[in-house]
Amino acid sequence: METAAIGIDLGATKIAAALVAASGQVLVSRTIPTQPSEGQQAVIGRLAGLVNDFSLIARSMNLELLGVGIGTPGLVDPQAGIVHNAVNLGWQDVPLKDELKRSLDLPLPVWVQKDGNASAIGEFVFGAAQGCPDFLYLSIGTGLGGGLFAAGQLISGAFGNATELGHISLDPDGRSCVCGLRGCAETVLSGQGLLALYRKVAMGEKVPAIQDIENATPAGIIQAALEGQASALACMAEMGRQLGIVIAFCAAVTNPALVVIGGGLGLAIYDLLVPRARLEIERRVLKETHAGLRIAPSLQQSSALGAASLAWYFTKRR
Repeated sequence: METAAIGIDLGATKIAAALVAASGQVLVSRTIPTQPSEGQQAVIGRLAGLVNDFSLIARSMNLELLGVGIGTPGLVDPQAGIVHNAVNLGWQDVPLKDELKRSLDLPLPVWVQKDGNASAIGEFVFGAAQGCPDFLYLSIGTGLGGGLFAAGQLISGAFGNATELGHISLDPDGRSCVCGLRGCAETVLSGQGLLALYRKVAMGEKVPAIQDIENATPAGIIQAALEGQASALACMAEMGRQLGIVIAFCAAVTNPALVVIGGGLGLAIYDLLVPRARLEIERRVLKETHAGLRIAPSLQQSSALGAASLAWYFTKRR
């Protein structure tokens, strides 16, 4: 009997779920609103509803379910399955694993990981990092997240908070970040960061790329950059520079063979960022550190694929 797993990418705005085969093929997917304002029990109820529905579908397809993987924002204790300080969800110390298991129709194993870690595992199991034991995953989207593998093992850190790369303060006197620090990498390397950077750059241009600066969108700025508009290209250059700084920092500490760039924004502007990032890496670390370093785009077809991959990754490590 073929194995499958259910993956859930829990975000502040939406919940993306997928039933995934052992080959990495997404068999069924569904996206619903998170609506965290209704409280944690309502959100967990939505998760349980998705899992129960997908369990029935798996049974109808004669699939053996290995379990459920969840990628979530916040500080995660993966052993206990507790989510701490998920600010965008309004969660503090939520025993997600136990609460979810109590609401399931079937007694399935549940794995919970920080969303960046789940995506990194997805790249290792099914994506661009297959066969690569030492790599860094970076996701550029609503924020900047990451995950790190060394010698084929996920690096979680002493307190489960490794690779919080979005909150490295690259400019302590820079723009305020939602975390309370200033000048974090995420204040530039994110959707909101791109908008803020564009407004700053375009205000100084005689002919900005987008005339209605205040109503600019990331998609509009990207299109302007692709058309060669100076202010939009300047934004991409600065984002690429800061991406290069983050990668250089990680390369000096961990010496990965590969950096995988993911996230909706990261993939949309991958070709605009990477050349400038490479230049910055070369400026900041020894040649021996960066000469063999590859940078590649994510190959995950669904944000829930990484979460589903937790089932195979942790089952093999029992």
